[in-house]
Amino acid sequence: MKKLFLALLFVLPLVFTSCSRDEPALPVTPVPPAAEPVKINEVYSRGDTAQADWIELYNSSTSSVDISGYKIYDSGGQSGSKVKKAIPAGTTIAAKGYFVITVDDTTATGFGLSSSGEKVWLEKAGGTIIDSVDFPALGVDSSYGRRGDGAANWEIIFPATKGVTNGAANTVPVVMNEIFSRGADPNFDFVEIYNPNAMAVDLSGYKIYDGGGNAGTKPKFELPAGTSIPANGYYVIVVDVADPWGFGLGSGGDEVWFENAGGIVIDHQVVPAMPVATTSYCRIPDGSANWVISNTITKGASNQP
Repeated sequence: MKKLFLALLFVLPLVFTSCSRDEPALPVTPVPPAAEPVKINEVYSRGDTAQADWIELYNSSTSSVDISGYKIYDSGGQSGSKVKKAIPAGTTIAAKGYFVITVDDTTATGFGLSSSGEKVWLEKAGGTIIDSVDFPALGVDSSYGRRGDGAANWEIIFPATKGVTNGAANTVPVVMNEIFSRGADPNFDFVEIYNPNAMAVDLSGYKIYDGGGNAGTKPKFELPAGTSIPANGYYVIVVDVADPWGFGLGSGGDEVWFENAGGIVIDHQVVPAMPVATTSYCRIPDGSANWVISNTITKGASNQP
């Protein structure tokens, strides 16, 4: 009996000690880092001397973001063979706003984007890469962008939407459709625009110009805010006017450019000499790639041979 009592005295403290031990702490699930609000949103690689290559950034947050010291670069900057392009101090992007970087400039950090496609990176001021994209070969009127802004889905976009929303779907670019260069009072030179889409297109901020506007020796004509062209419809611009931007089209041949509100040239035509005053230069059928000298002037209507 004495032995049993002594055994109990030995075992009971162990039982109570075992029961009073603290439970092991459960592992804490780490909180994932907040998503970076600033992203590469659109890339344009078919620039020229008039419109250089550019990359658009988008701020998906509901407050402005300071992007001072952020850097954008291609393979040269990634490999260290050239200096990365840094965004100047004091630069911010407004909430849900855009910031366009002209990358193919004359500075030491400038870089041209390959028309056959390549990769670009975006990093924060501290050197952390926060975005990158491999973009494909693009046409002169196209860009590569997120659909919609800041989304994971990338698409070829036409026309390019520099500094404005990428929208929900592509539209076929509106085009110059008929050009008349043998004008005289009261029937002056004109350029007709055609909309091949089944919806109206807003032409606010679109510009049309000849060699003077292209060279910068005179202003380009900018279509006023609120200008639109109906679905499958026409919009005629009389160009030989007395305004500073006005330009007469040479009956012996000329050139005309048409650009969208983002500053991207979406149509460019070399106009041949017109043999007589009753001819125009136009697409037949409307909106097609086939340009001919027509003996029937169809201002604001479907083109005819």
